[in-house]
Amino acid sequence: MHLVKLNIPKRRLNELSSTDSDSEYCKYWVEWFTYAEGNEYFCDVDEEYILDRFNLTNLSNDVPNYLQALEMITDRLPEKALSNEEREQVERSARYLYGLIHARYIITTQGLKKMLDKFKRGDFGRCPRVYCHQNPLLPVGITDVPSQKGVKLYCCRCEDIYNP
Repeated sequence: MHLVKLNIPKRRLNELSSTDSDSEYCKYWVEWFTYAEGNEYFCDVDEEYILDRFNLTNLSNDVPNYLQALEMITDRLPEKALSNEEREQVERSARYLYGLIHARYIITTQGLKKMLDKFKRGDFGRCPRVYCHQNPLLPVGITDVPSQKGVKLYCCRCEDIYNP
């Protein structure tokens, strides 16, 4: 097995429209996050999944500023102004929390379907080997510890792992 650096085109952030409804407002942060550079391998997690307390079990122990981060993800952060430092901390916690929620979500039926759709479209990239005939790549984690190692891309045809 060897690692190869791939050049994958960045997705363009389409103009996002927002409405006053809570469900659309919640999707706005999630859409913004999933379209941000470096987050190409995330899919959008359903709002119902995020708001179900059962799915968030024990995450409050691992995430600093858990409640504020959850409110940021669901776009329900109170109107009171946060200092720049506090906002940065909450944003960092929200990104971390969303990653943990996403890891749980993609092993559900709905999450697997969304990731399969992205895989079939080739959203994660395509294998550069000629004999793989542009086979879609699948993102894989080398470890389940967050921020330990970066995501890699796996080709199921040649069975190699690539650096994105």
